[in-house]
This record gives sequence, C-alpha cells and structure tokens, in this order.
Amino acid sequence: MALEIAIAGLLLILIAGMAHGALGFGFPMLATPILALAYDLKTAVVLTILPSLLIIVSSLYSCRDYRADITKYGLVILLVSVGSLSGAWLLTWANPDVLKLFLAVSILVYLFSNRLRVQLSRFSSRPVLFPVIVGGLAGVIGGATNAIAPLLMIYLLEVSKSSKEVILISNICFLIGKLLQLAVLSLYLSFDDLELVSLSTITVFAYLGLVLGFRIQSRIDEERYRTIIRYALSIFMCVLTYQGVSNLIFFDGVIA
Repeated sequence: MALEIAIAGLLLILIAGMAHGALGFGFPMLATPILALAYDLKTAVVLTILPSLLIIVSSLYSCRDYRADITKYGLVILLVSVGSLSGAWLLTWANPDVLKLFLAVSILVYLFSNRLRVQLSRFSSRPVLFPVIVGGLAGVIGGATNAIAPLLMIYLLEVSKSSKEVILISNICFLIGKLLQLAVLSLYLSFDDLELVSLSTITVFAYLGLVLGFRIQSRIDEERYRTIIRYALSIFMCVLTYQGVSNLIFFDGVIA
C-alpha cells in the first residue's frame, strides 16, 4: 500500500509540474497539499523549495524573449517580497490552516461575486493601494502556506491582458518569495529535515512535468488562458478548504 501511495503522489507531483509549465504558476501550491498527506506542513513546504526554484527559474527562462515593463509591477513585487519574509517567519510558529481557510473564502467570493470583480476592476486603477493590499496579503500567505498564486493571479488578471506578462511577473514574485522563504527557514532547519532521497525524486518528477507543460502552453490563447486560470483558482479553493478544515479538525496544525 505504501508503494501505491508513493507512486500516486509522484504522479500528482508530475501533474503539478505540468500545470506550472502550462499556466506559469501552480507547482508550489499544488505540490504542498500532496506532500502534506505524508509529512507535516513545515516539511512539505521545505520539500517544495528546491523543485520550486528549478521550475520557477525554468519558467522565467522560457520567457526570456518577452519584454515587459517591470517597473510597472515594482510595488507589488516589493510587497510580495516583504510579505513572503513575514509569512515564512509565521510558518515557524503559527497555524497555517487558518490562513488557508481565509484564502479559500477570498477566492470563493472573488470567483462568484460579479459585484466584487467589478469593484476590483475599479480598484485596479489605484496604482498604489491595489498592489499594497493584494501584494502584501499574497506574500504573507505564500510565505506561510505556499499558496501565493491565487491572490497574485487575481491581481495580475485585473491589471494585465497578456498571458506572457502574467507568467513573467508572477514567476519573478515566486522566485523572490521562495528565496526569502528559504533564507528564513534555513535558520530553523537541520540537515535531517531535507529528506534528500524524497527531495531528489520530487525534483525529477516535477521537472519532467514542467517540460510536458511547456508543450501545452504554446497551444493556449489569451482568452482561454484567463478562463483556465479561473477554473484553476476554483480547484485551488477546494484544495485549500479541504486541507484547512481536515487539518483543523483531525490534526494539531500548530508547527513546533
């Protein structure tokens, strides 16, 4: 049974890598709940850091021929960075399942409230307030739970019409957030926490999935991309809700 569970987990890691390759985001968030079925959340987050960095750098490399106005997104990148630092620190002592449930509710309201989407569209004209609120929250939640993608994608979908730009900016945020998360967690980790065999296997399967996902990405047009992201957010909302509720009810979610 243990072997079957391990194989199923690796196939899901492969799919998570494919999702990131096709959409430009999703691996850390999808992989974390998968790994959390076998490990505590802190270990699950640690095991995603190396494969996430590899996937994020590869995604940025695939966008090397695309040029975007990085300064336009400077504030949200900065706030995501500060938030990621704070969130990674929270991971060392707080209960992340409460954050997951909060995020799931936020996504639910966003996806199914036309009024909220209209308000966000108006809010997106605020070049300072909008990135400050969304970027800060995305960074904190991402640093603590690896679930940075949904709030960041909500922001980017409101301010950008280009899927390439969304992929480029989101992966810049992911990269900075991961590096800061690694810097903070390294202060609390021992060599034994790295689970080198598991880490190596996860990294290989994640990268194979990413390569497959890149082949799918070229077939997705702009409108379909935005539609797929909304469906992906719905799935993420369900994953977050399930994991948050189940951990709060059946497990002690506080990380020692």
